[in-house]
Amino acid sequence: MIDQGFLANLLAWSLQVAVVTAVAAGALAVLRISAPSIRYHWWRAVLAFCLVLPALQPWRPPAAVEIEGLVAESPPQAALETLSPPRPDAGPASLDVSALAASWPAAVPFVLIAGAALRFAWLGAGLLHLRRLRGAGERAEPTDGHSELQQLTEAGAEIRYVKVLGQPVTFGLRRPIVLLPDSLRSLSEPVQRAVLAHELWHVQRRDWGWILAEECVRTILWFHPAIWFLVSRVQLSREEVVDELTVQLTNSRRTYLEALLAFADEPPLFAAAPFAKRRHLFQRMLLISKEAVMSSRRIIASSAAMAATVFLAGWSGAAAFPLTSSSVAAGADAGAVQAQQPPRDHRPGDARPPTSREQELQAFVAREPNGPTSKSAYLEIAKLQEARAATADAEATLQAARAAFPADASLLTALARFYTKTGQFDNAVGLMEEAAAQDPSNPQGHHVVATYYHEKVQKDGSLMPIERLMYIRKGVEAADRALALDPDYTDAMIYKNILLRHQANVEPDPSARVALIAEADALRNRAMELRKARGASGAGDAAAAAAAGMPPPPPPPPPPSPAVVNGQVAVRVGGGIKPPVKIHDVRPEYPPIAQDAKVQGVVIVELTLDEAGNVYDARVLRSIPLLDEAALNAVRQWQFTPTLLNGVPVPLILTVTVNFTLQG
Repeated sequence: MIDQGFLANLLAWSLQVAVVTAVAAGALAVLRISAPSIRYHWWRAVLAFCLVLPALQPWRPPAAVEIEGLVAESPPQAALETLSPPRPDAGPASLDVSALAASWPAAVPFVLIAGAALRFAWLGAGLLHLRRLRGAGERAEPTDGHSELQQLTEAGAEIRYVKVLGQPVTFGLRRPIVLLPDSLRSLSEPVQRAVLAHELWHVQRRDWGWILAEECVRTILWFHPAIWFLVSRVQLSREEVVDELTVQLTNSRRTYLEALLAFADEPPLFAAAPFAKRRHLFQRMLLISKEAVMSSRRIIASSAAMAATVFLAGWSGAAAFPLTSSSVAAGADAGAVQAQQPPRDHRPGDARPPTSREQELQAFVAREPNGPTSKSAYLEIAKLQEARAATADAEATLQAARAAFPADASLLTALARFYTKTGQFDNAVGLMEEAAAQDPSNPQGHHVVATYYHEKVQKDGSLMPIERLMYIRKGVEAADRALALDPDYTDAMIYKNILLRHQANVEPDPSARVALIAEADALRNRAMELRKARGASGAGDAAAAAAAGMPPPPPPPPPPSPAVVNGQVAVRVGGGIKPPVKIHDVRPEYPPIAQDAKVQGVVIVELTLDEAGNVYDARVLRSIPLLDEAALNAVRQWQFTPTLLNGVPVPLILTVTVNFTLQG
């Protein structure tokens, strides 16, 4: 049975969420944020903020009367009416949701549970229907168009055409599948490509898992209109992001708009994401028809303003509709009430008292500090201490475990992870260097040290230039030790390549910068050759790591391909670097030999622009031999707006697509 206190808090939280949602929607409208990716992350952040809002605010204790330092049970309501008015220091005025909840009928808990159960049943029925459709229809042949799009989106999925389907459907995580309406075959080939590209982007982004999670949230909180609104906004903005990716890939806004219109009136399948909804069509078409270009400065300022606004809305909502801690059942004595109150001097962030489980484990390791199961007990104690914010106790426990089992390298790793989480990088990397020194002939240990330095350089924006250079050099030295033991260690090559590029970014001497980039390029190319020859990405390195008992390093990021233009290292589009605007376009000439051979498709080209936005260099990433030269001849004549980094024009690397389509 759900008690009255829970219902009161549920009502208070619902009102808080309504306030936050209204303010979030207003902030987005006032600041006119049209970039789909920003809108998507914004609505997801607001939804997450609303879900964790109860944990981010102090809970007001139940109404109580303080008598000589003791907390006694609240007097009955009739007595309260004769008491004096509230004290002036009672805080801001707030709505007494407890009194409001007291008037709720007893049937409310059952309605909430029944509604959630019905929606879960509906969700389950939808999933079963999708599962039955997995084997329906006709499996698409691996045509050039399908395989090409799967390569471009880096998404692998089974594709089927189903006659009874109204809209395209994509679902599945381990074995994703794309179901296309059989009617799609009657549309033009560009429209078919646009629809398939849209669905493959969903596969590549693994959106199905997020959709299921959002539908579960909406199912549990089915009664709250603000939650419905937030989930709807998240799913709409996700479609807007995929729309933008599809338009960039197909390079045809008009064709994509035709694809949306073709399926806007068709019924979608629950719980898969619909390809097009009539009520969302205007918003999506509006965003597709124009490019949402925002400067990095405006993005940062707008994001900060929106975050501050929502934080203030959450604080105001918590003050107006406060949550209360668990109330005490009628008839409980004053001692029971006092036992349920938190310590009077306890502040948020202070360590909480040990749990009974922690005390039990502490007694066990005190009896058997070096026992066969003591190692796991130490680790569990440290985890419990971290959970109750006793970080000093957790560190002491891990140090004690290390002293009890000095030859166990996994305890060094556990303590290093703790130091990493608590921001003690030098202690963490020192432990990993100690672990590597215990087995100096194992290149894996030295490589792990290099990855720690890479993470520090990559993520810590507070480093001074001299500190950054010091960590880079130490990382390079660790990678060199690994490569000295195993010259064909591809992961170590890739990380050293990245560290050398970081070093080139802070190197003031142009000639030294060029030399560092050249060395990094050589390492990258060598690593790619080795991986290609092995036929598996780093399989040998992973096997070596497992055999050595060392923790595997983080997976290496894809190796970048920087270029040097007029002594400056070119930056790459991504993150805060936005794509430039094309100000001069030249259409490629279709080679007659390619037309005669009926060759068509997409050529992907990597452009290097100089500081003025002119094409400095162009190379083909995805080749169609009969069309490559025509694509290069066209893109070399393109011109773009200059790219500014900290107010200074810089060279830029970006990827473009050149479409060749036979007419008729």
